Amino acid sequence: MVISKPSYRELIEEGFRYAEEDNCIPIKMAFGHALTLRDQVDFLFIPRLLSLDRKSCFCPRTAGLPEMLRYSIPNLPPILDPYVDERHRGSRLSSSFFEMVRKFGKGPNDAKQALQRAAEAQQQFQEKNKRGDLDIELFPIKKRESFSHNGVEKKVAIVGHPYCLYDPFFNFNALRLIEESGAMVLTQEMVSPGVIDSEIEKLEKDIYWTFGREILGAGLHYLHSHQLDGLIYLTCFSCGVDSMIEPLLSHKVREYRNTLYLCLMVDEHTGASGMRTRLEAFLETIERRKRFSRMKR
Repeated sequence: MVISKPSYRELIEEGFRYAEEDNCIPIKMAFGHALTLRDQVDFLFIPRLLSLDRKSCFCPRTAGLPEMLRYSIPNLPPILDPYVDERHRGSRLSSSFFEMVRKFGKGPNDAKQALQRAAEAQQQFQEKNKRGDLDIELFPIKKRESFSHNGVEKKVAIVGHPYCLYDPFFNFNALRLIEESGAMVLTQEMVSPGVIDSEIEKLEKDIYWTFGREILGAGLHYLHSHQLDGLIYLTCFSCGVDSMIEPLLSHKVREYRNTLYLCLMVDEHTGASGMRTRLEAFLETIERRKRFSRMKR
């Protein structure tokens, strides 16, 4: 199994050559990653992500990524694109994986055993995330614990699509910068699906998109905890889901005057210095607020 290298500038620029201009940066980056693997593998494994929880769906670009790559990049190896759709767990999901393993000379029993092991591993992974025991190889922050900086403790939650939130190149190492400021970093992976569902149920309408549902539900949960100093929404330019979810979350933040809010939008022209300056100013404002609050006591 060959995994593409961490993102870097040349990779993104190569992806721009083949991806349509109106695509968001994560899709363009996916093109770049596929290109780096093109001459190294016999197959590309790119599951067709449709639904993970029977309540919501991924955005059309994510669901259609296998086709977009297949018909845009020449000389790609065959793409393995099994359907991941929990709405049809008993039929389409299994049959899609069965069809894929036949290409390796395996049978249905092999596929069932592999799916079961994968489901168990995924469950263990999610349980660790909820405890804040994040895998350092996937999440560039330390374990969930208390931090202090110049005697000022602070908690900062950051939400966004995982492929934006946990790619240090995409977000200019934003999570690490927050952590180094002495803040406890909270992410949506630390909020259980049940809590997210509970927060979404309080809204007038359900949220259709998978990541939009997670982002909004986790953001509302952290706001309602009344223990948050700052909330950051990391988004990418031209994301249709974020264009609907971010205004909802920012509107709710106005009800919590003690919580500072920052929306960071990234596109291919965003520079590291600008991103760092905004984050540093945001974190410094939190510290000043906390110092002023202590002085009033």
